Parts: sequence; structure tokens; C-alpha cells
Amino acid sequence: LVRAASFQAELARLRESDLVDYPGVAAAKGVVLEALYRSFCARHLAAATPRAAQFRAFQKAGGTPLRRHALFEALQERFARDTPPRFGWQHWPDAYRDPGSAAVAAFEAAAIERVERNEYLQWQIHTQLAAAATRAAAAGARVGLYQDLAVSADRGGAEVWSNRALYADAAVGAPPDDFAPQGQDWGLPPMLPERLIAAGYAPFIATLRANMAHAGALRIDHVMGLARLFWIPPGGKAAEGTYVRYPFDALLGIVTLESHRNRCVVIGEDLGTVPDEVREGLHRTGVLSYRLLPFEREADGSFKAPDRYPPDALAACGTHDLPTIAGWWEGRDIALRSALGLIADDAQREAQLAARERDRTLLLDALSRAGLLPDGELDAEALALALQAYVASSNASIMVTQLEDAMGVGEQMNVPGTVDEHPNWRRRLPVAIEAFEGDARLGRLCAAIG
Repeated sequence: LVRAASFQAELARLRESDLVDYPGVAAAKGVVLEALYRSFCARHLAAATPRAAQFRAFQKAGGTPLRRHALFEALQERFARDTPPRFGWQHWPDAYRDPGSAAVAAFEAAAIERVERNEYLQWQIHTQLAAAATRAAAAGARVGLYQDLAVSADRGGAEVWSNRALYADAAVGAPPDDFAPQGQDWGLPPMLPERLIAAGYAPFIATLRANMAHAGALRIDHVMGLARLFWIPPGGKAAEGTYVRYPFDALLGIVTLESHRNRCVVIGEDLGTVPDEVREGLHRTGVLSYRLLPFEREADGSFKAPDRYPPDALAACGTHDLPTIAGWWEGRDIALRSALGLIADDAQREAQLAARERDRTLLLDALSRAGLLPDGELDAEALALALQAYVASSNASIMVTQLEDAMGVGEQMNVPGTVDEHPNWRRRLPVAIEAFEGDARLGRLCAAIG
């Protein structure tokens, strides 16, 4: 199947596109995964081989959460065939919106092969992550896989369908500030704190364990959400939201316990307006702070020297939610946010452009003081390498870098507050992963930060 000329032609088309075609990629992978599952059923499940026993053990360990996820995927596949397609459990017939309903039980019995096929796919993800973690450790990676825990789940997805009573009919976001004058609405539903407490925090514990299972480090997105989340009412604007408090001490204690149990470093994304109690709690329990070069400033606006970074931190030049080094230097992010209507007016745009011009000068001053200002012409790669070396020389315990910066990419990976207005998470790296080892730019980056 994979060697067939038609399949190879489709792979070539998918790989040559400027943006990732997720439906096309899913369709191409889907036919292969179907063939693999049919082979597994015939060769292993039917013969009760040791490999089949491993799968059954995975199903048993996954229990109800795994089965409900697999059921959700099978139901979604069923209702996606309707005209028009029904995506998300809120758009399914009423009888199927409750995972405990008789209709869902009848569907499970009738479609058990499709349900188990989805559990098989989860098993493959589990085994491949485990293999990647083992390979990383064998190669000498002291931390291993670095995973990311999102602030919440998709409103129309399996997690919310499986635990409907746990989630509020509101959206998580951020209030208006200089970065996003109109505020941010991330569209994700928050957990109801009183129901999380009533559940003995079991959903939160399960989430941590699943994400830490094969990780050496876990980044908790918007870690202040352990103490408070900004709720936006249904149909409302971000400016109409308010903060809702969560049981911070209990949630932080659970994070600490699971970190020890799973031998997993925890990094808390503590950017923005972070309450003092959150910073104090993170420091007290050993959760690493998240320190980004653009925001590490002294009172006069100058960039902090590397020795001014705290040791209990992870440092980086940027993140997926910020412009790349090249994009920041050229002001592409300001132009993009202005074009998308994320900047209030021309006066605010001009103020941000003027501030960026000052920041460029301050950044060069910081590099000069650190003895890292490149000689001669300051091209994009020389600047990026100097900044990576600057952050790498800081006191922070861990430093991470984005491949986009190493490869001189100017476009931003993700623009918070947008959905269809920008191709978020779809931009390709200019170099295929198979060619990383031979890419001279990555070699120069390793030398700069080594």
C-alpha cells in the first residue's frame, strides 16, 4: 500500500504544501492504520498471542476513561458521515450526548470493533512515546521528553463529553492588557472548582499521570490557573469576564506529589499578571518558573543580565505564542496583529513600533555588555545565535530553544486570540526532521549554547 505509486504521489503532495494539510495527512495515515489494525486482529487477537495480551492489559489499565475516549471517537466518526457533518458531542442527537445512556451502550455493543480499533491507536501512541523516552535516555538525554499540558480541553471533545458535569458553560481567557488590548478568549471550558473538589481531584490527578507517564519534564500552561482562571460568560466578550478562584494549595500539592512519583520536572508557565501567592508557591515546591528573554527586564526597561535570571527556572528566547527572533526583530508581529485587528488603533500601533525600536537598541546593549555582540554585519542568524548564547549563559537550570529560531523562520507559529484568521500550528519547518542531523545551522546553534 505505502509503496504504491498513487500513495507515494499523495505523500509527495502533502509534503510539498506550504502548510500542513491535517485532513489530508489524517486520510493518508488512516488507510495505513486500518490495515495495521486488521492485521493485528487476524494475527494476534484471533490467536491470543502475547502481543494480544499486552493490548488487553493496556485496555484494562485504561479502564473507563480509555473506553469512553474510544467510544467518543467511534461516535464522532459515525456522525461525521451525516449531512451536514456533526462535529462535537453538542451537535449529536440527544440520546448520544450522555456517555451513560442506553443509546451509547447499544452503540458500543454494535460497534465494538471500531471502539477497540480506537483503543488500539491509543496503545500505539503509548508504546511509541515509551520507546521515544527510552531512546532519549539511552542517548544520554538527562531530562528526556518535554511535554506540554494545556489549560483545558476542547469543549466538543472526548474529555468534556466524558465528564460533562465537571465543566462550566463558560470560556477561559485573559483580561485586556497591552499584549491583547481586547482581551483573549481561548474558547476552552473551565472546570467547576467545587465539583473538582467533590470528585476528590481525580480528573486532575489522572491528567497529570497521563501526561507525566513518559515525560522527563512537563510544562503546565497558564500555571496560575491552579489558583484562579479568568472566566468569560457564554456569548460575552473577554472584557466582560472575571476571575474565579481554585484550591491552589491542594492542586499544587497534587502536582508536587505526582512530580515525585513520576520523576518528572515541572515547569509552570507563570507569564502575565501572576498573583504573589502563585510565585511563592511555585518557588516553595520547586516548580520551575518560565523566564522569556523579551520579558526579563530591569525597572528601567533594560534587559536583565544572564546572572540576574533565577536558578529555579527554565529560560528561552521565546515560545510558540510569541514572534520568532527574526519576526520580533523585524516587527512582523506588530504588523500581523494590526492586520488581524488585535491592536486597537493606529496610535497604539505606532506606540508599539516605537517601543520595539527602543527594545532593539536595549537588546544590542545587553549583548554588548555580555561580550556576545557579533562582529561585523548583524545578519539574522548571527543575532539569533548571540541571543541563544545569552540565554544559555543565564543562571536558569534549563534552557530550551525553538527550531524556528535556529532556522531563521520569520513567521509566528501561533497567534493567541485567533482561530481561522491565521494558520496556527500549520507552518512547516524549512527542513525535514530526517535532515536535521546534517543541517549546519543546528550544528552552529549547538556550538553557541554548548
